[in-house]
Amino acid sequence: MRTMSCSLLALAAIAATAHADATVIENSKTLTIDCAKDKEVNLIGNHLKVTLTGTCTKVMVTGNHEQVRGAATLFYVAGNNNTVTADATDEIYLAGNKNTVTWKKGLTKASPKISNPGKDNAVSQAR
Repeated sequence: MRTMSCSLLALAAIAATAHADATVIENSKTLTIDCAKDKEVNLIGNHLKVTLTGTCTKVMVTGNHEQVRGAATLFYVAGNNNTVTADATDEIYLAGNKNTVTWKKGLTKASPKISNPGKDNAVSQAR
């Protein structure tokens, strides 16, 4: 059963890559992504530092050791050891392990929906 769920996550990541407006596969890069142009973002590379401007609809963090800052309707974190600082979001989904997500406010509601099936993740509201 565990293998099946991992396979489903891998298929979801591959399917999302096909539909993403911006996909970053490179490693060790610092970049800014304009969510007005690229609404769906897939971060596959490792050791990325990404700043989002505007509000994306979906940001998938599938790489490891990434740092992401900005706003998105959904932050989906499947990689490990990532840090996400969400200025505003309505949903946070943590499938990976040892990730840290800090959110400031909900995008269209008071606080985001948080799902955390991964292990050793930390999610908190910024003070």
